[in-house]
Amino acid sequence: MKKDKIVNIRKINKMRWLAGIIMSIVAIVVTLVSVTLNILDFYNEGTKEAGLNTLKMFTTLSNIMAAIAAFMCLPFQINGLKKDKYKLPNWIITLLYVGAVGTFVTFIFAITLISATKGFVYTMFGRSNIFMHTINPIIITLLFVLILSDSHIKFRTSFLSLIPIVSYALLYFIMVFVTKVWKDHYNTNTFIPWPVSLLLVLCVAFGASQLLRILHNITNKYVTTNINRYYLESSDYDFENVSKAVMKLAEVESKFYYEGDDIYIPCDIIALLQTRYSASIVPLDILYDIYLESYLRNIKKEQN
Repeated sequence: MKKDKIVNIRKINKMRWLAGIIMSIVAIVVTLVSVTLNILDFYNEGTKEAGLNTLKMFTTLSNIMAAIAAFMCLPFQINGLKKDKYKLPNWIITLLYVGAVGTFVTFIFAITLISATKGFVYTMFGRSNIFMHTINPIIITLLFVLILSDSHIKFRTSFLSLIPIVSYALLYFIMVFVTKVWKDHYNTNTFIPWPVSLLLVLCVAFGASQLLRILHNITNKYVTTNINRYYLESSDYDFENVSKAVMKLAEVESKFYYEGDDIYIPCDIIALLQTRYSASIVPLDILYDIYLESYLRNIKKEQN
């Protein structure tokens, strides 16, 4: 790999993270503003979606869940950008996955079934719909699929993303058709029998969860492959032996150390450098010691 291409990849990584911070903030602000205005009945003028009734709508709930996930991502994103480390904890990615699936399902039904009954322009761009049916679902989907693609999502994890949708569907049909406390504001029994509506919702939700998972994993594979190629082929780590390459890695990583930070050993990267030099004769635990000793020495040098 040419050095200029490697440099561009690292710059893109930073740009990706910065874009993620901006998109997370936009999603949070859009949700806060639109939900607040709906509760104050600024948009809906006394309709069944007005006031506190807006909290009965899955559209509102899914947007709130996604905004919470984006909010939880922010501290990790800001810290990662500061320290040049571009990986979120798996549980954060899973939380964002849950939020993305919820808003994406909202988007699908808005652009199809709801648009068919209320008109495309009003459904996607009218009043608060432009925020909750269009802007926020698109932002959260892109954030999960293209930007924060730091973990490989396994098939079994996809069932976690369905929990809010299944829970709401069960609650909705209990409140509407069993206790009859709520009106059927989604018209689930108007055009087709409600059991068919329930099955349709679950099928669409499952399909959406798989589509987002696959797209996320494709991006994850691309990012991971290029990061690995950097450590395997970049001239930045051209040395006569793996020990010096590991010392160089320690020098680079130590520049992002702040007092009070935990010190960790990047085992995966050191393993890549070992592979690069075909240095299986040098045990990894020795390379870890070399890294730690060099890392601490560089920190002390910076502090002095």
